[in-house]
Amino acid sequence: MLVQSPSKIFKNDFRIWQENDKNTVTEILNDKDRTYTLYNVKEVVLDIEGELRLSFEEERTLLILPLYGEIIINDFYETISAGMSLTLNTQKGKDIVIKNMIYHDQTDLLIFELKKQENIQNYTKNVLDFTLKNNVFTISKVLQQPNFIGLYNGRAEGYYALKDADKSIFGMVLNGAFEFQNRLMENRDAILLWELEELEFEALSENALILFMEV
Repeated sequence: MLVQSPSKIFKNDFRIWQENDKNTVTEILNDKDRTYTLYNVKEVVLDIEGELRLSFEEERTLLILPLYGEIIINDFYETISAGMSLTLNTQKGKDIVIKNMIYHDQTDLLIFELKKQENIQNYTKNVLDFTLKNNVFTISKVLQQPNFIGLYNGRAEGYYALKDADKSIFGMVLNGAFEFQNRLMENRDAILLWELEELEFEALSENALILFMEV
């Protein structure tokens, strides 16, 4: 029998989008009290020829995950497209500028702001291979904390034993629907779970895409 762990769900339907001249942004998670190693999660839609400028009062580690389209980031001279991730450390007082490289359409991406990790020295690009379904694999190979993404067929199940029992889980459905630790989560819904040793989930639709990480 599945033990119900404490949780907080962030429903996509209740999110507020802020429209700017060159982008539209919504905040999925904001841990103002710094309870977790994951401080903030944003979804950003860059307009045609659009860009997003980020600045940080303190150094952070960023994980950038395009969901659709292609981007380029200042000081890193390779494009990053859907199916890839980029991990980097920010510098105090220096802006991070993310530009849309699709000249006929918008680009959609997630930005994860984490506590700075000293082991990350450079921009690190990782290609995500979704060939093997019904399994999870690492989004960023340089992040110290376990972080995963996976593509699932309908009714396929997954299990994950936490590496650190004192940590919590942040999870998000990127496409489709899942039953995630006995909670229904649909497209772009997110969740925080704590006081659990093992995570269980089941895809409720075909080609359902999920990510989660220990925080």
